[in-house]
Order: sequence, then structure tokens, then C-alpha cells
Amino acid sequence: AFPTSMASFVMKSSCVINHTSKSSRGVRLQSRRPASTFRKSLVVRAADVEVSETMGDNSRLLLTVKVPKEICDTCYTQVLADVSKEAQIPGFRKGKKLSTQLLVQHYGLKNVRAALESVLHKTMKDAIAKVAERALDESEKIETAMDDLLGQLSGPDGKPVGDLEYVIGMDMVPEIKFTGDYKAITVEVEAAGDAASIEREAAKEYDSLIKDKFGVLRVETERGLKRGDIGVLALKANKVNEDGSDGEVIEGVNNDNFRFDTSQGEGFLPGLVEKVIGMKVGETSLFEITFPDNWFVASMQGVKGRFVATLKELFYTELPALTDDRARELMTDCNSFAEVKAAITQRWEQDVQAATDRRISEAITDEIAALVDTKLPKSLIQDQGRQNYSTKLWELMAQGGISKDVLETLLTEDMVQDYIEKHLDEVERVVKLTMGVNEIQKLENIVVDQAELDAEVASSKLEFEKQGQEFDEEKLIEQAQELLEGAKVLEFLKQNCNVTVKPYSGS
Repeated sequence: AFPTSMASFVMKSSCVINHTSKSSRGVRLQSRRPASTFRKSLVVRAADVEVSETMGDNSRLLLTVKVPKEICDTCYTQVLADVSKEAQIPGFRKGKKLSTQLLVQHYGLKNVRAALESVLHKTMKDAIAKVAERALDESEKIETAMDDLLGQLSGPDGKPVGDLEYVIGMDMVPEIKFTGDYKAITVEVEAAGDAASIEREAAKEYDSLIKDKFGVLRVETERGLKRGDIGVLALKANKVNEDGSDGEVIEGVNNDNFRFDTSQGEGFLPGLVEKVIGMKVGETSLFEITFPDNWFVASMQGVKGRFVATLKELFYTELPALTDDRARELMTDCNSFAEVKAAITQRWEQDVQAATDRRISEAITDEIAALVDTKLPKSLIQDQGRQNYSTKLWELMAQGGISKDVLETLLTEDMVQDYIEKHLDEVERVVKLTMGVNEIQKLENIVVDQAELDAEVASSKLEFEKQGQEFDEEKLIEQAQELLEGAKVLEFLKQNCNVTVKPYSGS
């Protein structure tokens, strides 16, 4: 069957969770035996039940199953026989054959429910046999409401009143087509950096390492703030209303002891360092800054803020005379500070290349998703949405943003559904991408060898063990397989698509 989730081959997923969805509409199928253990095994053949198919929306197949009354009667009789054998009713010896009326009177609807469960489990497998290979894993569910099912066993003492009819819904593997040639994709991305930006960022990191390792902070009280200094600000900010007056307070900005290092660039807010350069301790400055369009708080993007900043403290870094024999204190494999600079520069070159490659990958995958034309089954959307949501939480926990206990409180069904609803477009894009990648993999006969799979699974297991987290090994292997297949498909597309990398513009 088509896989219901895929670890992104642009950003590796870091979670595998088990979840069984609940539904008030119908009965979720479970791969287990009924609560009662029957003395006899009733053999039900495909010819014993009548099954009709109706294709619903979004590749949802509905199977209407009609079970003859004779089968229902037999299941009911077996349930009563087993209940009678194990029954413990005051005044009657255990194992004594009891009347139907007494059993129904004592156990009530339990008998009816057990008989219904017996009928369903003895007929469902044959009912779906013809379409099982085309169905998505774990997407089948009995759509008929429980009350309607029990109503069909409403005869005297809960006996079947006639043939039992129920509906099974299951998502089928959707047929997809590409609206264009996936090997003729053309993408254009901007490089993540150039020689000048690499040199600038490497120098900034080198200076920071030198200051952190060897520098001593000294208090400055005479001159104004300049690049390279560390300052402490009392910072307040309000939104600017259309009439120019002060608006509401900007949450997250006000801070009586905002410490910042001017050598680290704009850091907290673009434009802030430029506004406070030259200030002396004790001075207050009033200025306005417009929050950038990519600000992490969406509601503040493009908003003009009015700031009041008072410089409370000013520090500069005093460095001793350094000789190459101390370079190993920064990097143990470097014999000089020149080698330290070279190593940092080389790593920045690698990082920029990796970032550029990610941009290419993202552009190609966006195009693949856009080329996929299909109707998305609900189960695929649900599974992908759950995976996206849980991945974000796991990443947040790995970064120290939340604890394991908090993570578990956030993995509620309501929160998952809220996430899926708010991010539906992105979830559907990933599902289409998954389907497109799987289709390309089949069409181009792209395979993963066992050694690669074993290594990926071992690496993923190690990550979970380091976090002290449990995992479903079967799902872990499935995701590792999809991850590697996705990476190979992406490499195939890179080799066959038209990719243009524009020079870095500084953005």
C-alpha cells in the first residue's frame, strides 16, 4: 500500500509516533479478536456475504456489506454459549447451561455487542479482500453508527431481526498524474552567500572567538558607544498609530537590562545598533524603527515602532598580545591563528554551499508538488499533519524550548486538528510532494540498498536513545526507507532539471 507518511528529504524528520484516531461517527476497526473467545470457528466465505462498492469523494471507497441472518444467528448462539460457560450468576453453578432469557437479563447489551463484534470480525476480512491491496494502510473504518448496528439486533432477547448491513469506508491509493514533465523542471535560486559575505561572517566569528577566549571586559565611562562594544540598554517600545501618537506597548521588546554586543551585527532587531551608536552612559535616545517583513512575530511585520533607549552601561574588550602558540586554545588541530581563520572560513564556505543546495532542493520539491494532480484522501492529510505537528514539537524540545512533560500535554487530538486546519495548505503540499516522489521513484526504478537502509535506521535509533524516547521500530524503518528514497529521487531530479543559481545579492 502507498505509505501514509514520508520523512522530508529536505529536512529530516525527527519523530515517529503511534496514534489511533477517534471518531464519533462510526466504529474504528481493530486488528484483534472479539472480547469473547468462541468455542467454534465459524468459517465465512466471500460468497456468504454480499458486497457492493461506491466510490465517494477524495478516493474514499464505501463498501456496503450485507450479512445473511443465518450467520448473525450463529454468531449470537455462539456468544451466548460462551457467556453461559463463563457466567458467574448468584444461585447458579459456573459452567451450568443457562437460559437465554436469564443471560440477557443479567448481562444486558453485553451479549448483543459481543454478537455484533463477532459478526463484524467474521465478515470484514472477506468483504475487503478484493480491494485491500489498493487501500491505504489503516484507513478502513466502519462508517455505520453503533446505534444503527445495534438496532439490527433488536429482536427478542437481542436476537438478529434479519440480514445485517453495514458500511466500511476506506481510502484507496489515489491515481495521480503529472501536469508537466518532471524532468524538464526549471528553477532559479539565489546563492546563500559569496566570497565577500563568507569572509565577513568568518571574520566576525573569529573576532568573537578571540574576545570570548582571551578578552577581558573593561568599563567605559567617557566616550560613546562604538562598534565592537557591549552595551546595556533600558529599552521601551510602542507601536506608532496612524496619527503619530503612541500606540500599544510592543510585547517582547521592553527590557530594563537589554545586553547586546555590537560586534554581532544587527542581532536582535535590524536598525537598532545604528540608532544607538555614539550614545554615552546615561544618555537617552528617542527613535523609530519599522519591523522587517520577515519578523518572526507575524503581527509585527511591517509595523512602525517608537523606541526609548537609555544606555545604562558600556563595556569594551581588552585583548592581550597573542602569539601562535596559543592558537590551540581555540582549535586543537591549528598551530597558528592564521590556520584558525582558514578553518573558520572553510566551514563557512561549506555552510553556504549547503544552504544553497537546500534552496535548490526546496525549489525543486515545490515544483514537483505543483505538478501533481490528484484528489487527496483524508487519511493521508491526517497522517502528514500529525507528523508535521509532532516533528515541530520534538524539534522544540531538542532545542530546550519545552520539556518532555509539556510535549506530551501538547500532543492532544484537539491541538493536532487545530494545527492541521491552520496549516492545511502546507500539509497538502507535502502530501502531494510525497506522492510525486513515490511515483517518480517507481517510474525511474530508483532503489535503496539494504546497507544504506540499515545505516540510516541505526542512526535514527541512536538519536531516539540519546533523547531517551521510545519509538515504533516498524515505522522507523518505513520512514528511513522513505527518507533515503526521497534523497535519491531528489538527486535524480537535480541531475535532470534546469537549475540556475543567481549571484548572492546580500539578502
